[in-house]
Amino acid sequence: MDLGAVVPEMILAALALVLVPVAGWARAPRWRTAPAVLAGLGVIAAMGFTAPMLWATPTEAFCGTYAVDPFRAAYQLLLELGALLTLPMLAAHFRGHAQEPHAPIAVLFALVGAMGLAASLDLGLIVLFLQMVSFPSYILVVLARTDRRAQEAALKYFIYGAVALAVMAYGLTFLFGLTGSLNLRAIGAGLAGADPAWVAVALGLVLVGYGFEATVVPFQFWAPDVFQGASAPVSGFISVVPKVAAFAGLLRLLLEAMPHGLSSWPLLLALLAAATMSWGNLVALRQRSLKRMLAYSSIAQAGYVLMAVAVAERAAGAFGAVGFYLLAYLFMNLGAFAVVAQVERAGGSDSLRAVRGLGRRAPWPAVALTLALLSLAGIPPLAGFAGKVLLLGAAIDGGMAWLAVIAAINMAVALFYYVRVVAEMYFAPEERATFAAPGAGYALSTVVATAGTLALGILPALGLVPIGLGTNLLR
Repeated sequence: MDLGAVVPEMILAALALVLVPVAGWARAPRWRTAPAVLAGLGVIAAMGFTAPMLWATPTEAFCGTYAVDPFRAAYQLLLELGALLTLPMLAAHFRGHAQEPHAPIAVLFALVGAMGLAASLDLGLIVLFLQMVSFPSYILVVLARTDRRAQEAALKYFIYGAVALAVMAYGLTFLFGLTGSLNLRAIGAGLAGADPAWVAVALGLVLVGYGFEATVVPFQFWAPDVFQGASAPVSGFISVVPKVAAFAGLLRLLLEAMPHGLSSWPLLLALLAAATMSWGNLVALRQRSLKRMLAYSSIAQAGYVLMAVAVAERAAGAFGAVGFYLLAYLFMNLGAFAVVAQVERAGGSDSLRAVRGLGRRAPWPAVALTLALLSLAGIPPLAGFAGKVLLLGAAIDGGMAWLAVIAAINMAVALFYYVRVVAEMYFAPEERATFAAPGAGYALSTVVATAGTLALGILPALGLVPIGLGTNLLR
């Protein structure tokens, strides 16, 4: 039966629905942690059903609208891992608050949407699952209902998202109008003889939606305000899970639905990649808020990934480079946000001054943040270095050495603002601020993220093997 193809999604969706009334009843402090624990167990169970698809023969379900292939499995495992690392942070951050039992439900609904986006072969499902990713993310941002900054951030997030997804839906109607089909593979065949100008228009409109989720320039303006207004665990979640889902959906769309003869999209994506990494890194240099700095860092990281997406048809290693870097990014970015969340909760601020002397006040969180930031900068032997080598190699192999040069310059520029934070932790005069011992949730997420950052840097094969299985896709 086709239902066997969506067992992971069914587990998570059913659990999220069950937890809605449970969260309403879980008012006693000792029961408020139950939804987070159940959500974590549900994600682990879903991962158990997702992993075997890495070795599955590519096929389709539900009348060709839903893919069952290694590509889907690889990206869904990334998404599940991102949610699994976020849940303990959210539980620790909202401990004792009325919102504590509700946060895991929004994470699960967003995860179901992200997983569906990675597997969708139908234009209608793409729009549906993009909405499923976005709306729970808006709710996560505004969970702290008394926080005016969170309210403002959620409103901006919603307005930008509504416009971007509406424009994308309009672009998808162009694809349907040109081919008479909603199926990506049928669209790919039908567009072979279509007017390239109209195909380019349709692709440009569709890129608005994916660019919004992935924080690609010029659709990234919502990210800094939202990251700063939301709580740090929520910012970490929306910096990873929607981005991974967007790149998975974009890759599938480009390689399934865009004709081989359409030569405009690789150059378009390369230019967007150069603009995205440059904008993110240059503006990050001026930031004094850690969450805002990480927002611009996230924009720059999207530019690096987009560099390999641009050569996905030309370079054999591009698929593996995108998947590996997103895995590395998941560990190092969530590791950074896990420590920033502890700093913010302890001192009530995410400013650069808040981490002054952290290396002496809280040496282990400081080490974890240092490793995460140096990995984001691409310093060996950390995961970010291995990932950036793969991305640069893919760009060069794909005939875009000029883009690799721009990326290398950007990596050198980015080193400044990452190292500045490290210098504040270890060399600046210590602030008179306390740092409470991290809760178990923070500690768990921090340890796992740091271990992943180190392991992927020292032994890249740990990530390349499963990601490599997921590159056997499409054409």
